[in-house]
Amino acid sequence: MTVTHSIARRADVPTPEEVVDRWRLAVRDRLLSVDLRPTGPAECFGSVQERDLGDLLITDWVCPQLEGIRGSGVARRDDDALVLFAASAGRQIIETPDETVVLRPGTVLLMSTRATGRFLTPQHVTKRTIKVPLAALAPFDTGASVPGCLLLETARSPLANLVQDFLARMDSHVGRMSAVEVEGARNAVLVLIASLIRAGQADLGNSDVLPLFRRQLEQWIDDHLADGAIRIADLAAAHNVAPRTVQRAFESTGDTVGSIVRARRLAAARRDLVNTNNPIAGIAHWWGFCDASHFGREFRREFSMSPGDYREAYGLA
Repeated sequence: MTVTHSIARRADVPTPEEVVDRWRLAVRDRLLSVDLRPTGPAECFGSVQERDLGDLLITDWVCPQLEGIRGSGVARRDDDALVLFAASAGRQIIETPDETVVLRPGTVLLMSTRATGRFLTPQHVTKRTIKVPLAALAPFDTGASVPGCLLLETARSPLANLVQDFLARMDSHVGRMSAVEVEGARNAVLVLIASLIRAGQADLGNSDVLPLFRRQLEQWIDDHLADGAIRIADLAAAHNVAPRTVQRAFESTGDTVGSIVRARRLAAARRDLVNTNNPIAGIAHWWGFCDASHFGREFRREFSMSPGDYREAYGLA
């Protein structure tokens, strides 16, 4: 379903401050929390068009001139997710503690919701974003880690070009898709994004052995999700290494064994909710949650819906 919200100033929005508040809420709900302020006139403040694929939030933006500041305190409040940005007109400048990148036509930007920095739109920009929960991306091979900030040029990256073309062509079909087709398109988008991450890592010349070991650890976790609790000691013993080596493999990207196991369990449970009629309590037990209540709390925290509501909205069985 496609939903369009105009954020242009109207008679019932008498002040620019209220227009900014509407925009701030839209950005928070669809992307991440940012302290926004306009740097141009607020009388024509853009629009937001939503078209989602299950838990992937796809949004088209017509953005005005504005500036956003995102500190570490704000970043900690947001869900763990990855956001893909692609602009079709205008430009936006993103300044992180480590680098400055420019989102413009011909580029694709991947950014973690844990990233901090300054967002500046010196002129109106038209862009598309996809917000991907990390639990949704967990079953797909992203290589060593999810990037904090990665900019790809479509002129140099055929895969980035393919992603843009795929998303553009999907527009004319998404409203007519069946539930099965929506799930297939969702997974295709996730495969493309995971491949973009791996391609970006290859471009950076990542040859460290630790990322390769990390991939082995995550594969072991996937293979043993239904076997009960997974502890650092289990991973260390299975790979004949010290527990500290296991911890280092996850700490290099700011993760823990617990956070990765949680994401994998939620992703597996989501698949069962969508593709089977198994009782929710049974799914919770199978994938290692204490009970249905514990599963419900964790699922709602990640996907902003209860397991039952998610099955009703996206279930295929």
